[in-house]
Order: sequence, then structure tokens, then C-alpha cells
Amino acid sequence: MPRCSVVIVTWHCAALVTECLHSLAQQQGVGDIELIVIDNASADDTVTAVGQAWPGCVLVVNERNTGFAHASNQGMALARAPLLCLLNPDTVLPRPDTLRRLIERVEQQPAIDAAGVRLVFPDGSHQVGDAGYLPTLAAALAHAFLLTRPPLGLHGLFLQDGQVPMPWGRVGWVSGACTLLRRSTLERAGGLDASYFLYGEDVEWGCRMNRLGLTVAYLPDIDIVHVQGGTQKPSAVAPPTRWIDGLSRLYNEYNRGRHFATYRAAMATGFWLRALLCLARDRDRARTMAAFARHFWRQRAGPLPAHPG
Repeated sequence: MPRCSVVIVTWHCAALVTECLHSLAQQQGVGDIELIVIDNASADDTVTAVGQAWPGCVLVVNERNTGFAHASNQGMALARAPLLCLLNPDTVLPRPDTLRRLIERVEQQPAIDAAGVRLVFPDGSHQVGDAGYLPTLAAALAHAFLLTRPPLGLHGLFLQDGQVPMPWGRVGWVSGACTLLRRSTLERAGGLDASYFLYGEDVEWGCRMNRLGLTVAYLPDIDIVHVQGGTQKPSAVAPPTRWIDGLSRLYNEYNRGRHFATYRAAMATGFWLRALLCLARDRDRARTMAAFARHFWRQRAGPLPAHPG
């Protein structure tokens, strides 16, 4: 029986997943790792690269791109270990004790049902979006108007560096780029909502766990490098906005349709504010913030599911 099952979903990322698997192979003190890779119909050499980097892994090749949530659920259904780790192919475990520390922290803290880590860019700076709080109107307003930063430091949609004490703290959700959970958590909460093709499914998962009384924890002293959006194909003309669609859908469903117009206006205004603040020093970033603001303004509340969660 492996100690931990690691599930990686791949799509057109041969070089990235090779580096990820190399760092995973360097991990020490974790015992047996069961690696499960679900490939979403990559058209490059990703499948070959996985087989060469980790010949003994469980490799499933889908005939079409089924989305991150669906493929992750496929992998978790095959996992045999008591601990399951979702890991993005564009991540790197920077030190040989990273996975051991993550596993031991959860094993030694029975109160933790699922955990995420501090995601950093390759330069070591904190990556906003590695965790956050429940998507209430107050959290949306705090994020929109920069109230999550010192000196106020209010809880917003996204966690700010330093908001969670050592060695862990409870949050609303953690990023699917690296999530460790107990098998009992999966059995109780179920898998990711596959109706979210990409983005928002990890936030919804955390909300569902919280609703069930499960504890979602953030471990601020364990870092993992994440090449954010590394598996996507960014455009210099049109920045990616699918994350906004997922977040807005999740906000609307979590709040059962309440305050959506206020949320939309606040988020659009907040990103226009960011665009103005960036204008003098970084015009490209200012244009990106303005594009986000316009996309938030175009958001519409979709139909609600019959039952919350």
C-alpha cells in the first residue's frame, strides 16, 4: 500500500511535466508514492515524456480533453493510498523534503482534512491565488478595494502572504495546483465538480468541504514553485479571463444569487483601480487589469443548481 497517491492531469505540457516528475522523483523520506497521470488528449510528446520520466506510473490517456476536474476525479478513483495529492504538471517541488513535510504535517494534525501550500513564482515571490476565504460579499469587497493588504489585512477572496499563522490555519479553499487530502475527506465531500471545466472547481470544492464541517488548511511554511498558467497558451492581445467566469459562477452559486450585481460592479471597479495604479509603471499590466475589469462588468448571473453544493 503506497503512503501517498499523487494525481497529475496533463495537457500539452511535455517539458513542464518532465521537470515536475524529476522533482517528484527526488523526494526523500516519503516511502512509496503511487503516481497516477491522466492525460487529456495531448497532441505533443506529453504521454511519451511521462512514460520516460516515470515508467511505473499509472497512465490513462483520454480520447478528448475532459477538463481538469473530470480528469482529477478519474485519477482519484484509481488511487489506493490513504492520502491523495493533486499536483499540477507546471509545479516543481523545490527541495527533497517538500513532500515529506507536507505529508507529515497532515498526518500529525488529525484536525486537517485537506491542505494546500504556499505557491511561489520561479523567482520565489508569493503567488496570489494559492488559497482564499469563502466567497462572501464582504470577501469580494475586501479584494476589490485592496482592503486585504496592510494595515487592514481583511479576509478577501484570495489569501495574502502572512495572513495564516504557523504551522497552519483554516481557510475557505486551497489551489488545486497542490492539494493533499485524506481518503476519508474524498469519501465524505466527493470529488471536484466536473461541470467546471477549468478554474473555480478548487474554490467550489473548498466551499463544499467547509459546508460539511471539514477543515481546509493552508500551510504557509511549505513552498512549491508554480508556473502559473504554464499549461495554457497565453495571448499578448487577450489575457486569459476564464478564471473570472469560474469565480463569478462560483460566487453566484455560493450566495444563491444574492448581491451578484454588487459583486460584479465592485470587482469591475476594483480592477479599473488596479489599472490606474499600474498605468505609470507598467502599461502592459495596466492593460491586463483593464481587460479584467471589462470582463467582470460583462458577467451575468447564470442559473442556480437545484440544491446548494
